[in-house]
Amino acid sequence: MGILVINPPMMVNRKPTFPSFGIDFIVQALQQGGFQPELLDIDAYRYSREHVCDVIRRSPADVIAIGGLVMVYPYVAWLVPEIRRIKPSCAIILGGPLASSLKGVCFERLDIDFIVIGEGEVTIVELLKEISGKRDFAQVLGIGYRHQGKAVFTAHRPFLASLDQVPRFDDTRFPMDQMLQSTNGVFQIHVQRGCPSSCTFCFNAFRVVGKNVRYRPAVKVVEDMVYFQKKYGAKIKLFALTGECITMSKEWVREFSGALISSGLKIKYRVTSRVDTIDEDRLKWLKDSGCYAISFGIESGSEKLLKIMKKNATPEKSLRAVHLTKKYFDHIQPSMILGYVGEDQITLRDTVEFSKRLGVKPLLCHATAFPGTELYEMAKQLGRIKDEGAYLMDLDKSSILDKGLNLTEMPDDEARQAIADATREIENFYFWYDLVHLKFIDYIVFTFQAEGMGVLMAKIAKRFRALFLKGGQA
Repeated sequence: MGILVINPPMMVNRKPTFPSFGIDFIVQALQQGGFQPELLDIDAYRYSREHVCDVIRRSPADVIAIGGLVMVYPYVAWLVPEIRRIKPSCAIILGGPLASSLKGVCFERLDIDFIVIGEGEVTIVELLKEISGKRDFAQVLGIGYRHQGKAVFTAHRPFLASLDQVPRFDDTRFPMDQMLQSTNGVFQIHVQRGCPSSCTFCFNAFRVVGKNVRYRPAVKVVEDMVYFQKKYGAKIKLFALTGECITMSKEWVREFSGALISSGLKIKYRVTSRVDTIDEDRLKWLKDSGCYAISFGIESGSEKLLKIMKKNATPEKSLRAVHLTKKYFDHIQPSMILGYVGEDQITLRDTVEFSKRLGVKPLLCHATAFPGTELYEMAKQLGRIKDEGAYLMDLDKSSILDKGLNLTEMPDDEARQAIADATREIENFYFWYDLVHLKFIDYIVFTFQAEGMGVLMAKIAKRFRALFLKGGQA
């Protein structure tokens, strides 16, 4: 059986950055299952549509499997009809977060044959064996298929009990040199799956990889870091440990830090954290083993919005966590979401004043209603998404760093201006804060080294415009 695995392009208006672990693990699972899949990674290589059609035409595949985040929906909406035109009898499987988040919609709007829901490494192998065998699809857990013109979904497949057998990411499938240039030397390492939280804006944590937190063995993670550092050398400036919250398990952090120190590897790395999963012990272990930066999803300085987001945190708890972390780390990245459901002038003021108290410049994001989240359902119920089909076809342009729907309680013009003013006030506060604390010099040196004099001057000019133009942003 010929199998073509396709990774569609994500964020079409931006350069590719990191390779897809999900697609790579699916390909490796297929190989271990006795198949010989061909990979067409459009996201990594940004092939033209003409080239994609030509590859499909020349491929001997009987089955084409497509996976990706929800943002690839518009591309998939173009791709599936092209596959049907070129290979009418080919079986089409859709997987990844897109399929898990929009399983009903995908069957309604796309001419696909199967959907793989949740973690797909085991499911895809079982499904392919049924496609080439008895075709008893009802016994395959975690899929959707068509039966007598209707979509049928089987029982949920339990998530992997552990990640002990998850293989090392196969970097040879991807243009790593170009990607390392795009990310200024940041190299991701797959570490963790699962999150016990139920944040209303997140589609990945509990719908795709489950609530049960699982880690790859600390020793294997360190072995990967040693392997890739030896292979790429100075091209890797920083390892990014991927997962919803790396610091969730205190025992794993201790084991990993110890293993990394024992390895003798001298490299910087960064981790994700929640404000309720950090303490003196974890901070000391991370610092001693080379951790360079920690990110926190704080999201808001408003008690009201934190409850709507189901963050299970308070502004004061966040302040304590960040201030404790500052004792050990200079590089902390708290993130904030502006324009959430329930946002008004009062909640924005709460977030502005809270951001100033942090003493660390936050990453300011815009509330984005991704399919599969509670926020998406809220947006539909509130009438913010009037035409779901049109909204889905714009997902490839959606980004938490860009303005999207007005989800607030304010009229459109008022919301736009209020969010711009809040952004400008926070950005300007930290311009002077960093200048006083001499951090601006670090920013100039880093930007010059990473991006050159032209980009540096453009950013400085933009910053000064934002200081004096009402509604301007950095």
